[in-house]
Amino acid sequence: MGGRGFSKDRESGQALVIIVLLLLGVLAMLALVVDGGNIYLQRRAVQNAADAGAMAGARVLAYNGTGSAAQAAAQEYAVQRNQADRCDVIINGAQVTVIAYKDVAMTFGRLLGIQQVTVSARATAQWAPINELGGLAPLSIREFNYQFGVPYTIWDDEVDRDPTSGHISGSYRGWLNLPCVYPQSCGAAGSSQLKDWMVNGWSGISRVDTWIAGDGGVKAAVIQQAQVGQVLKIAVFDRVEAKYSTQSYYHVVKFAAFKVTNVYATGNPKGIKGTFEYMLSAGPPGSGADGGYRTISLMR
Repeated sequence: MGGRGFSKDRESGQALVIIVLLLLGVLAMLALVVDGGNIYLQRRAVQNAADAGAMAGARVLAYNGTGSAAQAAAQEYAVQRNQADRCDVIINGAQVTVIAYKDVAMTFGRLLGIQQVTVSARATAQWAPINELGGLAPLSIREFNYQFGVPYTIWDDEVDRDPTSGHISGSYRGWLNLPCVYPQSCGAAGSSQLKDWMVNGWSGISRVDTWIAGDGGVKAAVIQQAQVGQVLKIAVFDRVEAKYSTQSYYHVVKFAAFKVTNVYATGNPKGIKGTFEYMLSAGPPGSGADGGYRTISLMR
């Protein structure tokens, strides 16, 4: 009788062990499903925070901001605006890397001794010169070391002036028949077309390292279409060649943003005064010359 009682106690003890193990297994599964799902969601959120921080920092650099300003913007967008708990910011030239962290409290994992898990995500964004741009004005300038935020006047006459004096004219200024890209051979665009492009920009896309046909002569009526406060998208060329007989083509090397501050629409000569500015536009990043028109992209 005593032996049989001992056997029953042993069987009960074994069953209790099995039940405990089963409960631990269930808890582990719950921790995997519930806490694991939460970790996955928080991992996506912290990746969004890293992306936003990197893009914000690169945007500041693209507008020629300082490294400290870019770092502050990256911190703001990763932590304050996108709820990362903290982040590291690394700036390397035109690149901003953000490593964002978030501490995730466990629910069922606590029963297994896991209080929290830290998830992290990394993102890198950079600015680069843009190599194609839509909405160009028909006005172009020859490449020189123009200064940003400094006043220049683009004159519609044929007298060469040293552009470092603040005057861009003669061979340093040209008019473009924007849709006519070599090897196309085209006639003149016409005043009405040029005036429309000055107001609204050309509807097509222009690209660096292409030759765009010139549209010669003085364009006083076109100059008069410019408006104070308008930002003109301007092609910058490095040389001019007569590809077809007397038809000149301008070789585009970069794009500039010219913000109009005054229009000399009366008198002689006529001109547009403004400043070169840093601007952002969507488009593929280029590896060529930087004219001030830039794009930012996320690399991760």
